[in-house]
Amino acid sequence: MIRRHQLKRRTFLRGLGGAMLALPVLECMMDRHGIALAQGIPLPKRFGVFFWGNGVRLDRWVPTSTGAGYALSPALAPLQPVKDYVNVVTNYEIKARGPRGHHDGVSGMLSGVEFISLPHPNSGFSSKFGGPSIDNLLHSDLGISESKPVLNLRTVDDIIDGEGPTLQFISHRGPDEPQPATRSPADVYTQLFGSFAAPDNTDPRNALRTSVLDLVKGDIERLQPRLSRNDRQRLDAHLTGVSELRSRILALPPEITGSCALPEPVTATAGTLREVVDLHADLLAMAFACDIRQVATMQFTGSVGFTVFPGMTAGHHDLTHQDVPEAQDNVHATTVHTMECFSSLMQKMRAMPEGAGNVLDNSLWLATSDTAEGLAHSVADYPIVLCGRAGGAMRFPGVHLRGSEILGRRNTNDVLMSILSAMGSPRTSIGSGGSQSSTVIREILS
Repeated sequence: MIRRHQLKRRTFLRGLGGAMLALPVLECMMDRHGIALAQGIPLPKRFGVFFWGNGVRLDRWVPTSTGAGYALSPALAPLQPVKDYVNVVTNYEIKARGPRGHHDGVSGMLSGVEFISLPHPNSGFSSKFGGPSIDNLLHSDLGISESKPVLNLRTVDDIIDGEGPTLQFISHRGPDEPQPATRSPADVYTQLFGSFAAPDNTDPRNALRTSVLDLVKGDIERLQPRLSRNDRQRLDAHLTGVSELRSRILALPPEITGSCALPEPVTATAGTLREVVDLHADLLAMAFACDIRQVATMQFTGSVGFTVFPGMTAGHHDLTHQDVPEAQDNVHATTVHTMECFSSLMQKMRAMPEGAGNVLDNSLWLATSDTAEGLAHSVADYPIVLCGRAGGAMRFPGVHLRGSEILGRRNTNDVLMSILSAMGSPRTSIGSGGSQSSTVIREILS
């Protein structure tokens, strides 16, 4: 048997001007079982947060059956293509909460601790996180290099900025370290996929004018003959994907690709919401597959956000507060659209081979919102979806777990504790005071 050519996992294609392009996991980087790298290092686990504002319609969100054979609810139906990877948790509530609607949900669900109130002379309320968010906790706990920081993305520009950093950002390294998110796919592409030729500073889209693929062409030509047929096919698919991403980004209107002008808010007629989401999904999936990033957040829509979804005429937050059947039907429709976008991201992760499985096998995503139902600003029976196997740590096929109606709603910090456990964090508790939890939900772990 001919011994295959081996590459180290952190191999880059390097080209002129210092350009670098990360590679996906190839067979020649793996052990013979396809479950670890050739050096004996386990495949990396990845974690992500997918967040949307203003809650859901619980009567159309909560599945009617529980356990492994549960049927997806109408709101969750878009997740059918990845249902085996999905664990749905219901009847849990935010215990780490203060006195203020959306603020409770964002800080309580994403950090496990209460927010800190701030002076608010120009708004009805203002706050900041009381501690680091779950993405930054894991980035620290897993010892991930600062050269691979958390990748923070946002899909829209209508993010409220007048009520403090709690509602403006979903990633926080601490109470006074909110982490800005990037909307422009072009900026994300440039950040992730290496150096480029000297830019023309008069052109706002200069970062994509010379492709990194052109700059690493020599490395590609030298590497390909040394690879197996399967690895050549995987490398070709990877390079094609990078090239197609570049082309799709350049085809976007200037306000999305980095124009000096402030982008217009997403509206029903702009036709850009799904387009930007799909590009972000491709970039995220490739960033995970190439091990350029291990932790990411996607702020799909904002708390108290006024995104106008396709087919709607009113902003999302306004819709949630209209207590009439037509408006609440529209709220449900926006949730379905949101889950379609989340499902698209999960399907892209699953479609990327890695070792004996795929990237979603080695990832875990928390999808959640800032309230349970926007109409009431409730934080009980919270919308929580966990998607991915976390390297085999999560229950597969997934289940619908509903907290006991008799014992009262359980603590959402139990969910955060379960995420920490599945990802390999050494922490034994999260939260403080009455919200503190050291409980791992065994029903959703393997």
